[in-house]
Amino acid sequence: MDKGIGLKLQSLLSSGLGKEKLTPLLLSCGMASDAHAILPMIKCEDLKIHYGDHVAVDSLSFEVTSGSVYGLIGPNGAGKTTTIKAIATLIEPTYGEILVDHIPVLHQPEEARKIIGYMPDFPPVYDELRVEEFCDLFAHAYGLESGARARKVEECLRLTDLLDKRRALCKTLSRGMKQRALLAKTLVHDPSVLLLDEPAANLDPKARIDLRNLLRRLASSGKTVLVSSHVLTELEDLCDAIGIMNQGNMALSGSLDEVTASASASASQVILLELAEPFPNLENLLSDSPSVSRVEARDEAARIFEITHPGDKSAAATLLTSLTGAGAKVCGFHLKQSKVEDLFLEIEAKGTSKETGL
Repeated sequence: MDKGIGLKLQSLLSSGLGKEKLTPLLLSCGMASDAHAILPMIKCEDLKIHYGDHVAVDSLSFEVTSGSVYGLIGPNGAGKTTTIKAIATLIEPTYGEILVDHIPVLHQPEEARKIIGYMPDFPPVYDELRVEEFCDLFAHAYGLESGARARKVEECLRLTDLLDKRRALCKTLSRGMKQRALLAKTLVHDPSVLLLDEPAANLDPKARIDLRNLLRRLASSGKTVLVSSHVLTELEDLCDAIGIMNQGNMALSGSLDEVTASASASASQVILLELAEPFPNLENLLSDSPSVSRVEARDEAARIFEITHPGDKSAAATLLTSLTGAGAKVCGFHLKQSKVEDLFLEIEAKGTSKETGL
């Protein structure tokens, strides 16, 4: 999209015209690609999924931009897998709407499946099949003709760096290679949307890096990737945006910058304090400060401490002044940057407290 056109589109959206009204206008002007770019590739709105009396997903709403990698993060049981299965047309929601590339999943599941590649958590790999046979099996299931199947299987194996393993039996592959084989079979029908449930589970660090780089390449080629994990560090270096789920709800959703800003705004400040020499009255001095909630020594020599306080930088400066004024020889005083992980843990803790009534 031309940069000038993009700015005008954003201006129109900001003015309140709305995507629903702007899109037909673009289509009527022959600007289908621009219309596609401003609309979400995945949209869940007020999604509710009940199993009897159990509420697995509750009033969930979020969007995933075309060509981006969106991370769905949350503890086990948060509702991530249930949400992904609903988008993949495998579970019918109790209430709400799901659109995939503007296709209403509930009313046109067959159409949606044509553009969705779904990789479940711990899917089976057929051990006695060769890698190319494994991928060809799924290509055949999607209705690809024989010649097209062979070309597509080779293309997917090359993309996932498995071409040299094409004749190897699946049972001989490492865990990381099996995950790449599963991703290859997920790609054989050239889906525009990838739904990957815990794809990095049980992978070693090298395999995780390989998978991360592969998913970034897929997103760069125009595919939209929704990936789930209960380990935030797996997603921070991969995703353009993340959603934090807890107990079936979307606690927070946005770009990494937006979520990081929320973490900085909500989390307590942690100060790393380093003294040139021990200061015997330090803990007494800090305990008298109403802004300090925790003091923890980080070394046996009692020279390095972590201090937690809910204040801002101004309060931290006041604390430093009181320390030096009392005679402490401070040689290091640093505010640790708040991490998204801190916010995730805080959200999880609040959910646990609510559940237990604490």
